[in-house]
Amino acid sequence: MNCVALQGIRGGVGTSSLVAGLALAAREQGARVLAVDLCHDNLLGIHLGLPHADARGWSRLADPAREWRSALYHYEEGLDLLPHGGQPGASAGDWLQALDGYDLVLLDLPLGPVPAIPCRLLTIVNADANCHVRLHRHAWAAGERLLVTQFSSRRALQQDLLDLWQAAGLPLLGLRLHRDEAMAEAMAAKQPVGRYAPTSLVAHELASLASWCLGAGGDDPC
Repeated sequence: MNCVALQGIRGGVGTSSLVAGLALAAREQGARVLAVDLCHDNLLGIHLGLPHADARGWSRLADPAREWRSALYHYEEGLDLLPHGGQPGASAGDWLQALDGYDLVLLDLPLGPVPAIPCRLLTIVNADANCHVRLHRHAWAAGERLLVTQFSSRRALQQDLLDLWQAAGLPLLGLRLHRDEAMAEAMAAKQPVGRYAPTSLVAHELASLASWCLGAGGDDPC
């Protein structure tokens, strides 16, 4: 299973909107994609048009390893969503290894431990003081990479922090996702950003990131 897990170093860095945009970008490159919401707040579906009243989700299944397909939401041909469902107390487990039939599985992770399954981990950060402090306290996983989002080179503090992280040898991806109002507007429209604003800067950047996710991941997207 080609699996990429995305986890914000804190809340509010835009992980769920990024997972939705990345899923569509990979689908548009011909991949069969599954986006899995592992967050109790159950928000990933909002970015993919899931009705608010739809209560389906893996957390409501008695045996997710056997029944996960019954909770799927089909966004479009080749792009599926497995919602969380919002059931209290549910947590990801070994059942994730039962997911099959896709070229790429994207996991939207909550804060906390990462599921013990083979996957590449992208930690999502903003170039701000809050994330900077958290990176100093961060316990690094093998092969983990940092993805900077909402970046603007016109903001001196952001550029200074990025320079510090590069000098410190942090495992930064070569690609940065720039601040783009289209991302916020896309959530309001309940669409992935590539569908809402296909010519936006961030949509083009997500296409590059999708290529990296679909490949072996050895070379940085640029």
